[in-house]
Amino acid sequence: MTGRAFVLFAGPVLVGTVLGYLTGGRLSRLVSVRLRRLWLLWLAAAVQITQRVTATFPTTVGHVLGTALLVLVFALSLLWLGVNIRGRSWPLTAAVGVAVVGALLNALAITANGRMPYRTSAAAAAGLPTASQTAKNAPAGHTTHLLVLGDTIPVPALHAVISIGDIVLAAAVVLLISTAMHHSIQPAPSRATYDLAETPCPRHSPGSASF
Repeated sequence: MTGRAFVLFAGPVLVGTVLGYLTGGRLSRLVSVRLRRLWLLWLAAAVQITQRVTATFPTTVGHVLGTALLVLVFALSLLWLGVNIRGRSWPLTAAVGVAVVGALLNALAITANGRMPYRTSAAAAAGLPTASQTAKNAPAGHTTHLLVLGDTIPVPALHAVISIGDIVLAAAVVLLISTAMHHSIQPAPSRATYDLAETPCPRHSPGSASF
């Protein structure tokens, strides 16, 4: 597991689980949260894989196509979040909102540059190569836009460089896990309840009372 993956996923999940237990939550309640339209996430993942392939295309074509595919990835992800946010508690809704903000911050930096730019001094501080360019990252230069939103924060202990958006996303994962562990499990009404609700109350006509 890379340091970045730990910062974005494993670490926040662990912290969120501990925080959830400390505040009276249970993992069983987390499992009870039903997710809708998961195929939207699978489609977004497939599009993102395709978007990374565009890095091998000529510069102009790769940038335009990669940006369009990135927009599609975020559109599908936002659509999935919108479908699943309906009927949720306000803490869960707030956590999703924080996740959207973090994702948009990263998306702005990537869209403006074609890849996520990273500060070479931050990479050196984290013990990483300072001139490495991949399908996802590129070293910052004079033509880099919105570098403040790029990977500028070194985490030497994990040999990773993260962005402001990554920190916001990590906080969102902590909030999502800890609040979902307080999700109330509402059993479905029994058939007897439905029968009782549907049974009309008897009406007494005048003079029908017996003595």
